[in-house]
Amino acid sequence: MIFRCTPSEKAALVVKARAAGLPNATLMREALGLTDARRRKPVPRVDPKLTFAIARVGGNLNQISRWINSAVKSGRASQIDALKVAAQLVVIERQLAQIVAAHIGGNGE
Repeated sequence: MIFRCTPSEKAALVVKARAAGLPNATLMREALGLTDARRRKPVPRVDPKLTFAIARVGGNLNQISRWINSAVKSGRASQIDALKVAAQLVVIERQLAQIVAAHIGGNGE
């Protein structure tokens, strides 16, 4: 379906759809009474630095998981040093605490 509108009308529709957290098509179907869109809370914006920092910590967890899985698969599970694993998990816990503190402090909350 094609419908014509002015650039300012289109911009207003796009703004309204974003504010409602809906795709443009859903907003239009709702306006025509063809559907009742479920109102969703808009997804909050996240600082890209926070996302990157969390991804780095997730990478550390993946490395530990792979190490443990490879030891189990090769029959060396009994050789896993629980203290080393615990120490790495403490490091990761501290990294997460630092990331959260920096993010909260950076937002002035």
